[in-house]
Amino acid sequence: MKKIITWNDFYSLQRFGMTVGLDNIRLFCQRLRNPQNSFPSVQIGGTNGKGTVAATLSSILRQAGLTVGMYTSPHILRFGERIQVNGEPISDDEVFSFLNDHWNFIQDNHITFFETATALAFDTFKKQAVDLAVVEVGLGGTFDSTSILRPLLSIITRVDYDHQDRLGNNLEDIAKDKAGIFIAGGYSVISRQERHVEDVFREAALEKGTKLLTSDDIVELGDVSLRPEGISGSARISFLSHEFELDQFQFPLTGNFQIENLKTALAAAGVLTDSYHQITNTAISDGLIRVDWPGRLQQLSTDPTVILDVGHNPGAVRAVTEAVKSIWKPKKVITIFSAVQGKDIAAMTSLLKRETDLGILVPLPLPRGLPDSQLAEIASDAGWDAVVKEDYSTALKLAESSTSQDDLILIIGSHYLAEEVLKK
Repeated sequence: MKKIITWNDFYSLQRFGMTVGLDNIRLFCQRLRNPQNSFPSVQIGGTNGKGTVAATLSSILRQAGLTVGMYTSPHILRFGERIQVNGEPISDDEVFSFLNDHWNFIQDNHITFFETATALAFDTFKKQAVDLAVVEVGLGGTFDSTSILRPLLSIITRVDYDHQDRLGNNLEDIAKDKAGIFIAGGYSVISRQERHVEDVFREAALEKGTKLLTSDDIVELGDVSLRPEGISGSARISFLSHEFELDQFQFPLTGNFQIENLKTALAAAGVLTDSYHQITNTAISDGLIRVDWPGRLQQLSTDPTVILDVGHNPGAVRAVTEAVKSIWKPKKVITIFSAVQGKDIAAMTSLLKRETDLGILVPLPLPRGLPDSQLAEIASDAGWDAVVKEDYSTALKLAESSTSQDDLILIIGSHYLAEEVLKK
């Protein structure tokens, strides 16, 4: 009798870890008759902001009347969030139909979880005949499964420290790996970077024959206003003979760091107008206001004010805590935090110690999570005298009982923690 594949079976593929090289994904895609060659694409690398740029660009393209595939990771509530066509996640039935068709091949060839998800995304986009796919890199760039694509445009968002065990211990090495998505003869747009990081990208673009542009080269923002409900302002977008003027845009994500993500997405839209003349002022404005990307400085309530963010590396934590204080101006910040193994928890807790008044740690399920004692020890070694609670519900009750008027509760860290929050 044929085995019935379950979610546990699918996620068990994580035991194969990460494959160095593209042989597995090429082999799988050959089995699928190379779906990655059947649609044009935009590939997005970087450390922080990849998902936001993907969601923003996809929204603009949909408002231009295009059929748009989007592949991002990780998800928050359900796997289908990772693979969307015109904003609609694929169904569980589609996932399991694919897995059942290819399970023996996956097992026999030790195909990893991410390679399987990537092959499923490409197969879905081919079957649904997307006009364009917006594809987020999983990790790095050079050997990421998504790099079998030949994108029309590659994008690199802000580079910071993360996955140093895979990518290197300095920003230059991390940037070199991420520059692996540059394509000879194609365009690449990079977000504003530290100067030495930008130099790495310029050198890599020169070597590969990539036409490199910065977000500042294409987009100029004016009258920018940051509020809890989002960002507003004006924008001028100029690329070759294409020029757009947005007198007043509304963008439903907030934070200083989101300004650069917004500029990067607008710059990408500007470059794509050379191939997709359906992109207009109206499509851009309507696309911005319709962006839906949960878990990014998401305000869950006002009494007390509760903010959720999936920032899970030191750069993201720093940016989020700065944004919370500058936008909401709370009297006191109470933080609920957790992260999975392999993340720089020491650096993140060291930052949170300085920026918050009360810390509450929540352990996540094994094997990805850490035991509560180990999580508390790392925080203590960083000088953060945080309280450990057994689960999110208990942590929230303590946080709420510790707030008074004008205080704020910040929930930050892993997507697994965000799942616990949003499924309540």
